[in-house]
Amino acid sequence: MEFRVDIHETLEKQEVKSLKQVDVLVENLLAGYDRITRQKQDELSSGLSFFSLLKRTFSSIFSKKASAKDWLENLAKDMEAGLNEELKGKLNSGVIDLADSIQQMAKIIDLKIRSSKTILRDDHELFSDIAEKRNNILKDLQEQFTRFVSRTENFTDESLFPDKSVISTSAATGSGLAVVGMILAAVAQGMVFDITGGILTAIGLLFAGISSRVKRKKILEGFTTEVGKGRSRMEEEVSTNLKTYISNLKVRIEGNFERFDLLLEKEEEQITRLEQMHESITQRLEEVSASLEGNVEESGGEEEE
Repeated sequence: MEFRVDIHETLEKQEVKSLKQVDVLVENLLAGYDRITRQKQDELSSGLSFFSLLKRTFSSIFSKKASAKDWLENLAKDMEAGLNEELKGKLNSGVIDLADSIQQMAKIIDLKIRSSKTILRDDHELFSDIAEKRNNILKDLQEQFTRFVSRTENFTDESLFPDKSVISTSAATGSGLAVVGMILAAVAQGMVFDITGGILTAIGLLFAGISSRVKRKKILEGFTTEVGKGRSRMEEEVSTNLKTYISNLKVRIEGNFERFDLLLEKEEEQITRLEQMHESITQRLEEVSASLEGNVEESGGEEEE
């Protein structure tokens, strides 16, 4: 039971550690996102001033310099390139740390299972049957967990990422723990760039329909709104999906101990029955002892008379 409690507590600690890694990853992503979007917002605000727009309008008439519309299109393209570069770099480093943390969860449990031992010897005269059952269950657990760790499907989660079916195909060549980083990278990058892609499309449409006569305030408000939506969505979806993945994996690891837990329950029931029998026998012996003492006292009194 101490071994089982140790496993459970270890999983809890490793889960907390991995969830914190997700928070760090999301925090870094948002910091990069904010830096790029703030930079482009400042550029947009400055470029949409009356004199800047007027200058661009006249310049485009008399020269090959970009018009206001062309300038906005270029700004959107620069923002896309900046976000891609910034977020991809932060994702790559963050996913490596997160994958290490998740892999560590399974590795530590695997090590604990391999080094676990029963306190009973199977050559013990009274407890050989119990010891043999324990040894068999532990051996099965070791073999089962080894298989669990080596199989890729135990670390994929198509129910969580139904639109990422390509992951299972590409991960099929790997094995178990080795594919965690690849799965996380594919999932996290897919989500992040889906979100930023949606923002950039909306901003592109906003810019495409404007001219120098459009109010500066309307463009800035539209830009700010779309950037804010993307930020909130990224924070929620990336965090929720990755944390759900970690929690689901912890549950799957715990599932390997089903037979072991059943054995503990049965042994606990057996011990409870034995304790009840022991208590009943002890009580009966005390009653017999008291009865015998009473008989001895009575016979002693008769002899004195």
